[in-house]
Amino acid sequence: MAGYRHHKRLDCEDHCFLHLEDSLYTGIIKNISLGGALVHFFHPLAVGDNCKLSMSKGLLCEFTCKVVRVEAPNVALKFIDIDITNAFEH
Repeated sequence: MAGYRHHKRLDCEDHCFLHLEDSLYTGIIKNISLGGALVHFFHPLAVGDNCKLSMSKGLLCEFTCKVVRVEAPNVALKFIDIDITNAFEH
């Protein structure tokens, strides 16, 4: 079922940071839920890639994510883990 979701999603336009290997990139969170986020992001990613996501305001935590869908320039991320002790400093 195409519209099925495990968690309710909230639309937003918040800036975020994606940490890939040793680099930090900016993006915009288009929507977010307890299970993941859709991020507008121009750096090339592939399904199965791992990254870390941090918000530029609000939540001070770091989400370990896996890319589950790429529809450029949007990337769907599934949250694997949340670390509130290793947040990016802004």
